[in-house]
Amino acid sequence: MPPEMTGSEITPARGFLAEHAHYDDDLGFWEAHADRLGGPVCDLGAAAGRVTVRIAAHGHEVWAVDTDPEMLEVLMERAAAEGLEALVHPVMASMTDPLPVHDAGLVAVPMNSLQLLLDPADRLTCLAHAACGLRPGGEMIFDLAMPHLEITAELRGCVLDTGHSIDAANGDLLMHTATFDEVDTATGDVALRLIIERIHPNGSRSTVERAHRLHLYDPDEIPPLARSAGLEVLSVHGGFRDEPLSTASERHVWRLAKEAA
Repeated sequence: MPPEMTGSEITPARGFLAEHAHYDDDLGFWEAHADRLGGPVCDLGAAAGRVTVRIAAHGHEVWAVDTDPEMLEVLMERAAAEGLEALVHPVMASMTDPLPVHDAGLVAVPMNSLQLLLDPADRLTCLAHAACGLRPGGEMIFDLAMPHLEITAELRGCVLDTGHSIDAANGDLLMHTATFDEVDTATGDVALRLIIERIHPNGSRSTVERAHRLHLYDPDEIPPLARSAGLEVLSVHGGFRDEPLSTASERHVWRLAKEAA
């Protein structure tokens, strides 16, 4: 475990890890599908290994793909601390690069990471590479936020309270807020800022702001995109427990498989 750090010493990757450590709604979902499909697993947009390490702990070989070397360094520290480094293979690459394996049982894209692909050509490339890298019977699985674009547009400029958590490394209280700066209801593209205020045990404060541009997918976008990439839709649900998809759902969760030759 890394030494205790103050807010000024926390690197972006360690900060990212702490900011998302409280989110575990999907972990059992990814573990169950990895167990069902078997490895090797590709975790696209693996970041600091929130999902990778949990899947590896189930005995599966995981190829963790991310563009940020610091994220991958923290991921491997976590894997080593759990005695899992032999099962985890860090790969510095993007979601639009060919997969590092050609017989994957599962290509996982957790935590809305596909939303980072703003160019439609990049979305197709990502899914097409997944199709090429899956073995027969393997699946590409991903979750996406439901767009609710009209509501989101009305909230543009508002500071939205998205919860709070504790950084286990140093006891900081993390206050999470978000602000949508741009919302294009025609394209589904948005610009938002995630703001994390750290309240340190001594009462001092510091703030980190992360800016993102995202594409919020309408569920109707996925089937034609999948077909163009050589994938077929197996199922879509409104949550990680097979909830029916509805307009009130917070997310849509997709399972895709390679189309039969």
